[in-house]
Amino acid sequence: MTVDYQARCEELLTRGKELAKRIRIYEGRANFWHSDKDIQELRAWIASTANFFRLIATSETFFHQECARAVEDPQLLGGVPHHAVQKLVGLLQSAAEEMKAGLMRKAEYVFVATTFDEFLEHATEYHKAGKKTESSILASAVFEDTVRKLSERHGIAESGRPLETIIDDLAKKGALTPVKAKRVKGFGAVRNKALHAQWDEFDIRDVGDLISGTRELIEML
Repeated sequence: MTVDYQARCEELLTRGKELAKRIRIYEGRANFWHSDKDIQELRAWIASTANFFRLIATSETFFHQECARAVEDPQLLGGVPHHAVQKLVGLLQSAAEEMKAGLMRKAEYVFVATTFDEFLEHATEYHKAGKKTESSILASAVFEDTVRKLSERHGIAESGRPLETIIDDLAKKGALTPVKAKRVKGFGAVRNKALHAQWDEFDIRDVGDLISGTRELIEML
């Protein structure tokens, strides 16, 4: 199932604003709620918002760091401080605006890129050690998944279709230049040989090209 993160952001933002209005301010403090149900609902919203930013932003980003500061507020141990709620609402508002402006990649692709990069690091280590079989298998898996994820991002059907056809469609869409598409097909040829155990038909340098080429594709997610 494909998640619409922009819609989820708007949903959390609307919910946060509604909950913030239900806080009772008493003597300058915002830890008093109408009922235990209110507290439970807000804590559930905070957890959902924290999970959303964990998915949408990598650890070094402003969104991720500011969200962490909000949910780690010591006052949350004894109540629900208004300033923590307002900070999270503000972060959601900013994220929603950034998404609308196209300045944030969909969280799905940020997460995927991070995960793929980790697998490629393992492939790189095997490659450095001269282990053609291990490095080519890992790199091939990441390569194929990256191409399919890239096609999904550009609205190109990929399920059950051969990679070469998908690559042609990416070129038609302008996602790949003709020269780039030709290179990617070359990586696909190495992938096919690796997955069919045709070890004598490519060498360790081909695997190195496959790894570097796959990294370039990941940057496009």
